[in-house]
Amino acid sequence: MEPIDIVRLEEAVVVFYRSTSQEQAHLHEWLTKVQLSAQAWQFSWQLMQLGKSQEAQFFGAITLHSKLMKFWHEVPAENRDELKQKILETIIQFAGGPKLVLNRLCIALSAYIVHMLNDWPTAIEDVINTFQNQQIPNVTKEMQLWIMLEVLQAIPEEMQAIYTSVKRSTLRGEVAKRAPLVMETTETYLQMQLDREWDADAYGNMTKAVKCASTWVKNIGFSIENCQNITALLLKMVNKCYWPCVQDPDGDGCMSADENDLAEVCLKTLLYIIIQPDCHLYPITASILIKMFLDSLCDITKMEWKPDNNNEDIVSSIYTLFVSAVERHSTLLLTGITTSDPELSSLCSRLVNEILQCTDKPGIYPVEESCSSMALGFWYLLQDEVFAIAYEAERFKCWEYIRPLYAHLTRILVRKAEQPDENSIDKWTSDDLETFRCYRQDISDTFMYCYEVLRNDILDILSTVLDETIAQLQTNPTLWTKLEACIYAFQSVAEHFDGDETKQIPKLMRVLNEIPYEKMNEKLLGTALETVGSYCQWLKDNPVYIPSAIQLLVRGLSSPMSAQATLGLKELCRDCQLQMKPYAEFLLNECQAALTSGQMKNSDCVRLMFSIGKLMSLLTSDKIPNYLDIIVSPCFEELTAICQAETKTPQARIRTIFRLNMISTLFSSLNTDLDDDDQIEDLQNVQPVLIVMQKTMPIFRRIAELWVEELDVLETACSALKHAIVNLKSSFKPMLQDLCYFIVAIFQTRCCAPTLEISKTAIVIFYKDEGCKSLMQRLLVEFVSHSFKLFESTPENGFSNIAETIEMFYACLLQIVKKIPQSLDDKAIAYDRLIFYALKAMTLPENGPIRTSIQFLSHFVMQSRNYPQMTVAVLTAGEEILKTAVVCVACVTPRQQVEKFADIFLSVNKKYPAELAIWLRNIMLQSPNFPTNLVDEAEKSRFITQIIREKVNKRLLQQHITEFAIKARGLSDKFQ
Repeated sequence: MEPIDIVRLEEAVVVFYRSTSQEQAHLHEWLTKVQLSAQAWQFSWQLMQLGKSQEAQFFGAITLHSKLMKFWHEVPAENRDELKQKILETIIQFAGGPKLVLNRLCIALSAYIVHMLNDWPTAIEDVINTFQNQQIPNVTKEMQLWIMLEVLQAIPEEMQAIYTSVKRSTLRGEVAKRAPLVMETTETYLQMQLDREWDADAYGNMTKAVKCASTWVKNIGFSIENCQNITALLLKMVNKCYWPCVQDPDGDGCMSADENDLAEVCLKTLLYIIIQPDCHLYPITASILIKMFLDSLCDITKMEWKPDNNNEDIVSSIYTLFVSAVERHSTLLLTGITTSDPELSSLCSRLVNEILQCTDKPGIYPVEESCSSMALGFWYLLQDEVFAIAYEAERFKCWEYIRPLYAHLTRILVRKAEQPDENSIDKWTSDDLETFRCYRQDISDTFMYCYEVLRNDILDILSTVLDETIAQLQTNPTLWTKLEACIYAFQSVAEHFDGDETKQIPKLMRVLNEIPYEKMNEKLLGTALETVGSYCQWLKDNPVYIPSAIQLLVRGLSSPMSAQATLGLKELCRDCQLQMKPYAEFLLNECQAALTSGQMKNSDCVRLMFSIGKLMSLLTSDKIPNYLDIIVSPCFEELTAICQAETKTPQARIRTIFRLNMISTLFSSLNTDLDDDDQIEDLQNVQPVLIVMQKTMPIFRRIAELWVEELDVLETACSALKHAIVNLKSSFKPMLQDLCYFIVAIFQTRCCAPTLEISKTAIVIFYKDEGCKSLMQRLLVEFVSHSFKLFESTPENGFSNIAETIEMFYACLLQIVKKIPQSLDDKAIAYDRLIFYALKAMTLPENGPIRTSIQFLSHFVMQSRNYPQMTVAVLTAGEEILKTAVVCVACVTPRQQVEKFADIFLSVNKKYPAELAIWLRNIMLQSPNFPTNLVDEAEKSRFITQIIREKVNKRLLQQHITEFAIKARGLSDKFQ
């Protein structure tokens, strides 16, 4: 690189930090290049001279840190001591600020220390001695302490980030030897502070000291056997932050920002202490620490157990600590349940009770409280651990212990699932509502865990809550939220109950129909409708309750809750289709009325068509045409009108997609060929979908011509036709010719994923039918040739722009080569192009084309030995296939995807083992730097041997490929 003009560099840095993002992008590349240059070792110091702008000084500091982190090998051994002195002097120079620069210099010293641990083994002791004992003149005591803590805190993080030739595990071991000293230093400082008055500087340094200890525990580890002193200290600090402000008669009871920050970092450090990887090996110490947590912190959680409390942050941190402790030490918890030791039993009961209290926090989440959500995962863990106990007697004892807990929890969850009412909803933002929706889903999952413990007893508990709620509504009809939450709880456990339950669910169904919804919030009706849908399996075995369910759902169709009504009706028609026959015509009339009312959203109309198809399938053949005419004709009439007017406005596009979606949904569910003898009254019955298709196929062709440039319209049209094909199967044969005209008409203008998929569907279904084989073969040739035209017209660097089409092309070919490989044995199909573009797809950055092209090639190779022309194609391209695969593994494909290439190596090894050995040696050993210059000849030879040897074990082969990819990319250091 040319010599760097320091004046120009400083100007560029100032512009970079003070300019817009567009200007920054222009400068970023040059400044990065400058940082990487060897000259950076010199100019970093020049930029940090006094008098330079703060931006220049900061850039100098981060450049120095970057060089120390990534280019340590550029520092000659004889210059390293001088470098240390220079860093220390510059730190002292910036002791008065700016802190931004000083912070980066401290981190730079940390990186230097990590590199020099062998040559300067007393580095950490020297830093502590220098700054703790105030050996630096003209620098305040607090600032010297700040510098020391900043340096110590950064050491574990730098240990993980620096580029070094030392094995990461060895380096970690060296740093870990210094952990006791660092922990002792922070403990000594914090102990001194406990008995003093705290000012702003004290808060800053105490927070930094605790963060320092936290970083070492989290990243290096410090045995909990040695953590009782630091635990006691941290707990005292939390209490000193909390109680004075709460007990101050003149205060507002709210902790200051400094107190909050210090308490939070103390609690986070305690969390890191109790969840360390090896802490389960010390159950006695763990129980001592957890008891210390409870003894010290439970009074705080008790004080703050109210909605809208002033100190929610500290309570959240405490409950996070409790939950994390019990999750990490679940074995200790189970021991506490079954033990005869009263102290351990009491400890575990106290801990579980705290988590129960956390779940039961007063107020509505997340507006009035923010804690309860963090406890929900614990209830899954507890029942899961109990039922995983191997010994039956022990498992039974634990189950008996947790049953009353989960019974209590069930009632708590009903309360916590209550929605905000009309009086409080104004306080809620859209983010709050979305957070609450997710929280309710978590509560729904937790009801399922309660069922695992309580089984059918959960219905008795919910039924009691239902009775209580209905009684309360007699005196206060506006209290709808508890009733809604109770119904939601019934809905959450619905999947576990079949027709045998005849006590509580009939009562629920009766209540759902008796509720005066018109007097209550519409959300109550919405939940009731969803609940009816969730009990469809039960209704199938108890059809006597179907009329009342239909009555409620029909009521919902004309309400603002039509979305829930159409969902419930869809589930009812799907799960109880045959039981719906007596009500089919009534429901079809109601559905028609709902469609023509104009009150439903487009998505609800589309969903309703599924129910219409299922209901229409129950009618006798003489009645179906009338309903087709009433319900389906408006769709085709509107589509015809749009096509005739050639209207291509955004509104016309939306209406076209909407109408096609309605037709598509109907085609997916309308099928009179039901698996029930009573339904097949007319053996000569023609499928209704076929009747529709015969009349309307020309409209599909006109839609394709009009909207050929609109992918979403084509996708919807193809989806409708695909549903028709899958639904009708062999009955669709009379329409195949028209379908092919439709597909080829689109192909001639554009090749796109939807058209490829419907082509594949038709080919796979009809190819084996002798009467259709010739037509399907021609369609396959068109399918391949039009795709090639698209690929050939795409610029070399533009294939990512058609990644979705490439992915679909090879996904479709994969199904074809798996199910009807003989269809590819056709001279009109250019195998060399198929393979060439598959290799191209493998080198793209997008996961979809990588995956489907690899799978296609693997199956193509596996089938090729059965077809001479395909065999020749593989023998011709085999070496190129393997070469591309190796290059992808070594440097092209995203590292997370390289395992997929095992399929190619396995398939070639199974069908062409002799050729594989020759091809691999030709590829790997003839070019000295292939595939990258980071793998030597020995490593390449070993990789070849591994590939050749593994003919069956895919997992082991994937492991070999991943290891080779790591070496070839120079990532070995990061994965030590």
